Amino acid sequence: MDIKQLEYFVEIVKCNFNLSVASKNLRVSQPALSKVIKSFESNENIQLFERYNGRLQNLTPSGKMLYQNALYLTENYQRMFEELREFSVDVRGKVRIGIPPLILGIAFPEILSSLISNNPDIEIEILEAGSVELEKGLLSKSLDLAVLIQPTHFDEGVVEEYLIQEGELSAFMSANNPLARKKKLLWSDLNNKTLALLDSSFKIHHKVKSRIDAENIQPKKIITSTSWDFLLMSTRKSDFITIFQTAIKDIFLLKDITAMSFYDPIPWRVAICRLKKRQYTQIEKFVLKAIISHFTVNEAESGGGK
Repeated sequence: MDIKQLEYFVEIVKCNFNLSVASKNLRVSQPALSKVIKSFESNENIQLFERYNGRLQNLTPSGKMLYQNALYLTENYQRMFEELREFSVDVRGKVRIGIPPLILGIAFPEILSSLISNNPDIEIEILEAGSVELEKGLLSKSLDLAVLIQPTHFDEGVVEEYLIQEGELSAFMSANNPLARKKKLLWSDLNNKTLALLDSSFKIHHKVKSRIDAENIQPKKIITSTSWDFLLMSTRKSDFITIFQTAIKDIFLLKDITAMSFYDPIPWRVAICRLKKRQYTQIEKFVLKAIISHFTVNEAESGGGK
C-alpha cells in the first residue's frame, strides 16, 4: 500500500466508513475508491473492514492496527513536504515586531542579529513600546508579531500566544541601601520608600502597583519614566528602588547596584503573540518559528532554570 492508498484508507475511516462522502473529499470516484481497498485486501490476504450486506461497518483488529500506523505516516508525510516547501523558498520581505525596550535589550539581541545576518532579504522593523501600546498595535494589525507580558487581555480565539521566557521580578537598589544587606525582601520593606517605576504604558507598572496595593504598601513617593536605564541608574547614588525582571543582573554589569529578590516574588512570563488568521506569509511563519526555536534551545541549555 503506497502513501496515496494509505490516505484513502484514513479518509474512509474519518468519514465513518461512508464511501460516498470519502470519495467526494478525495475527489475520486466511489468505484475507484472501493477498488483500491479491495485490491489491497486481496494482494495482502488481509481484511481491513467488517462488512454487512456489502457495506463497510467497522475496522477489523488488523484494520485498527493499520489505521493507527497509517494516521502517523500520512500526517508526517504531509508535514515533511510542508517543511521542504518552507525551506525551498527564499524567505524575503518585511515583518513588524513590537518589543518592550527592556526585553529587547535583555532577550533579543542574539536572535535578531542572527536573523538579519543570515537572511539578507529579510527586513525587520522593530517598534519599542510598553506592552499596553503593543497590545493595541497587534489588534490594529500595525504589527505582525508582538512580544508581550502575560497575562494579556486578548480573546484566545483572536490571538495566539507562545510562551518564550519566564522568571520573576526583583528590586534593584544602591549597594549602600540598608535593604541591600537583607537576604531577601518582604513587600512591607518598601513602606515609606521611594519607588522608581516604568510608567503606566508598561505591564510591569501595573503588576507592581497591584501588588503594593494588595499588600497595603505606602511608598514615600513613586516616580515614573519610560526609560528603564534611567530608572536603574537613578538608584546608584540615591535611596530610590526600582523593580525589573531578575534576568537584568545576569546580563548587565551593575556597578554599585544590588538586585534583591522577594520572598513572594511577582512572576514574569513573556510570550510572542500574533493574530489568528487563515494564512500567514512565508516570512511571518519563518520569523515566528526562528524566535520560538531560539528560546526553546536557550531554555534547554540552561536546564529549564528561570
